[in-house]
Amino acid sequence: MNMAHAEELLTENLDPVLGSLSWETSEWVGDIQVGTHHVRLLIDLDEEDHSRERQIESIAYAKALLPKVLKNEAQLRRQAADEIAEAAGSEASEKDRRRYASEVDSAAAAMEPQVLCISFPDGGYLECRDATQAFYGASTVVIRFDDEGNYEEAEVDFE
Repeated sequence: MNMAHAEELLTENLDPVLGSLSWETSEWVGDIQVGTHHVRLLIDLDEEDHSRERQIESIAYAKALLPKVLKNEAQLRRQAADEIAEAAGSEASEKDRRRYASEVDSAAAAMEPQVLCISFPDGGYLECRDATQAFYGASTVVIRFDDEGNYEEAEVDFE
């Protein structure tokens, strides 16, 4: 990267929707409110092109996607809990399958958002921790969503 190109990059951005953002290598970093939780916001430029124009485009993309994700956030957690319970139940006894299914709402409610990553230009993910540690222990639940804020899949990252 030549010096002229490096000088063109934005280093900070103050946005009325996204708040204060700082540029770190290939992503914008900030903080945002998701429900009652204060979470780390990442706007990740997936591509190699980290030009000023792409930086600005990524902010516009995040501003358009954020309201959709916030609107769907509780449903994203619910669908993740449902999918995880179904996967766990597939190897369990009938009694345990019923128990997993009965705990989906509690498990979804226990997921506290920690990080919201918007991957420019194609969706992103929400990282949650189980506040109670009753459902997922000390692991992180990663909930992926598409460019409309709709649920795609979930995974549990055990530590």
